[in-house]
Amino acid sequence: MRALVRTLPIALVAALGCQTAPPKDTTAEAKQAIDAANAQWPRLTAAGHADSIADFYHSSAVILPPNMSPVHGRDAIRAFFATMNGMASPPPVLTLRAESVWASGPMAVELGRWNFAWAAGSKRPPGAPAADSGKYIVRWVQENGRWFMAQDIWNSDVALPLPQPPKRGA
Repeated sequence: MRALVRTLPIALVAALGCQTAPPKDTTAEAKQAIDAANAQWPRLTAAGHADSIADFYHSSAVILPPNMSPVHGRDAIRAFFATMNGMASPPPVLTLRAESVWASGPMAVELGRWNFAWAAGSKRPPGAPAADSGKYIVRWVQENGRWFMAQDIWNSDVALPLPQPPKRGA
């Protein structure tokens, strides 16, 4: 028993010393990369560059657009944005603003706001408002020194239109 009492503190100290260091705080580095990516979105969206937009996403990324099923993988995300670009002419002017970024090691989380507006007379998707704004959360991952979007979810602050009441006698 005495041997156990003597060796237990030594074993505990040794075990605690074997713990790995916490991941490095990479918030400043991640925020710089995220702000640079966000600054490119307006130009790429306005030009309809679905390929360039998809390149921000990790190869196994998932986007969670509002009122739709999840979209998995960079190729499907590219097709999603190409379809969205084809529904509007000209595309809306989009702005993104990161309100907060937290990062630790190779992972970052961005919370932000988005805003877009179509020019007067633009062709836009059925039921789409002329201007819209909302919020988003993106989980970023760093791979080979580059930050990629891994999961992306966004939704609107604009209320959906109320359904029309049924017509009497119909």
